[in-house]
Amino acid sequence: MRESLVQWTLLKNLDFLSKQLDFKISSKSGQEITTDFGRIDFILENQKKNQLIVELETLLDARNKREYCFNQVLNYKNVSYSDKTDYCILYADETNQKAKSIISDFGKANEILIKTYSINEVKKLYTSTVERLSLSFGLSLPKPANYTICFLRWLNKILKPYRDFGKSILDEKELAYYFTSANTTNFRCYLRLALDFEMIVQNKDCYSISNDGLEYIQNYNPNIDVASNLSSVDLTNEQKKILLRVITNGNWTAHKVNIYWFLRFLEITNGEWLPNIKNFEKHKLDIVNGLFNVSYRSRTMYEFLNFACNWCMELGLVDRIKSNTNYDRIYLTPLGIEINNVFSLDLQLKKNRLNLNFKYLD
Repeated sequence: MRESLVQWTLLKNLDFLSKQLDFKISSKSGQEITTDFGRIDFILENQKKNQLIVELETLLDARNKREYCFNQVLNYKNVSYSDKTDYCILYADETNQKAKSIISDFGKANEILIKTYSINEVKKLYTSTVERLSLSFGLSLPKPANYTICFLRWLNKILKPYRDFGKSILDEKELAYYFTSANTTNFRCYLRLALDFEMIVQNKDCYSISNDGLEYIQNYNPNIDVASNLSSVDLTNEQKKILLRVITNGNWTAHKVNIYWFLRFLEITNGEWLPNIKNFEKHKLDIVNGLFNVSYRSRTMYEFLNFACNWCMELGLVDRIKSNTNYDRIYLTPLGIEINNVFSLDLQLKKNRLNLNFKYLD
């Protein structure tokens, strides 16, 4: 588990952190504070205004990592924001016993408090914290779901028959014109995509194109009529605008929920690791399963994260930086930040409606 996720979890659960540190926390005085003597992870304060400057670490089995930690916390002793300031190393209890003895001796020799936490406990706490924060909106959004939809531009294929036939209502056979059959899994996946993005509306055995869907097909890429593979034709800017308008209309269908959860994934992980291999590290899988409250295997999670990333890239919400490692970096674009804010505002408004207080009418 990455140190940044450990820190996020601990600072969201100050009662738990108080027990680990044996320090009754009344407030967090600061976090990620840059000083002339290094960047301090966080500073805590109790009711007596005593402060604790904490150097947070995960495993300290490696000698070079221990030495770096020791040098950092010794440098912090040049920093004081209170008349009573103590200094502490908080590290993972899963560290091997030999290293623990070395750390303990260092603490005694330099008057540094030495405290530990369990990575396994923090993982469980992380899961419950994410769930609690999700429920804090007063709403329970559905879990994300992997529908093996690789790209949003696949909408081109299932919507084109409306333009070809010049009709606003199609039966299932007509809608499946570019597919082997309406009974295939392939067609059902495309159908789900069109329904979730509100391009079409089902009426018994027929499907009507919506106003957004009509606007979508009116803004096809000019290559659509000569393309041998309709699913490969890129979205136009106008089509992207239509899809973004639908995504932010407050109607939380399954694929829109998937985009929301992917943006939450980037928020929690700072976009620092998007797996580009199907069998990625288990501790990372545990973290993201906890976030989504699912039990995906690594291959399924790899597919979900990468498919959702594709959708966001198509819409201009994220940029992906490829790497030679097993993980790529993801950045929210200014548009992505704006869309993420719209999602948060929509959920907050829904919460306010649910919790509207009528006592003033009594």
